[in-house]
Amino acid sequence: MRHLLSNNYEHSELINSLLNTIADKDTSVEEYRSSFYSIGKELGIIIKDLLPNKYNETTLLACASEDADWLADGFLHGLGDTMLPLAVFWGIRERLSNGIDVTSIVRTYKDDLKSECKNLIIIKSIISSSCVVKTQLLRLISDITPKNIYIIAPVMYKDAAHNLSMDFPKDISSKFKFITFAVDDEINENKEIIPGIGGMVYPRLGLGTEVEKNSYIPEIVKNRMIQ
Repeated sequence: MRHLLSNNYEHSELINSLLNTIADKDTSVEEYRSSFYSIGKELGIIIKDLLPNKYNETTLLACASEDADWLADGFLHGLGDTMLPLAVFWGIRERLSNGIDVTSIVRTYKDDLKSECKNLIIIKSIISSSCVVKTQLLRLISDITPKNIYIIAPVMYKDAAHNLSMDFPKDISSKFKFITFAVDDEINENKEIIPGIGGMVYPRLGLGTEVEKNSYIPEIVKNRMIQ
């Protein structure tokens, strides 16, 4: 069952429509991409009101490579700062024999911060086992010590926030602020969240398999590399 939290926000009708479009397995690649951009924009609008003045000097946005060109790009436009420092991670997710999911980072792009990072924002298409976010966070906090850590996604599994918090010591987990539009509590035998985001995000975005998507260089990264 889905528990909607989007009704707490001003654009709830639009957000709920986007959630339904993303969850629909018949949604085309182009509409799926567009919906992720639009729902990312809504998340950006919300976060903008939570950040202090001059946040762009002390804030880093992090995402997986598959989320960069649509969800993260929409977020930056909603935030009103398309050049906010960005970290992008390409990863491989594996399921161990004991059923636990783990993620390995195989490539990283990261902008330099002009000053000490105070606000870390991690955006993800869906947070289920939270292994991807955990891996990204471990990599990031080895270099920075943010005061606030915003973990945001259009959809989260009901146990995701608790499980991620339990994976970190209190001095880190106490900084977590979770923001989502929907919490789903059903999972199938393949560990796919129902209705979630309508399956695996890579093929739905037209990026192929998990291995194939790691050869994709997001346009947002290409543009920053040539500036």
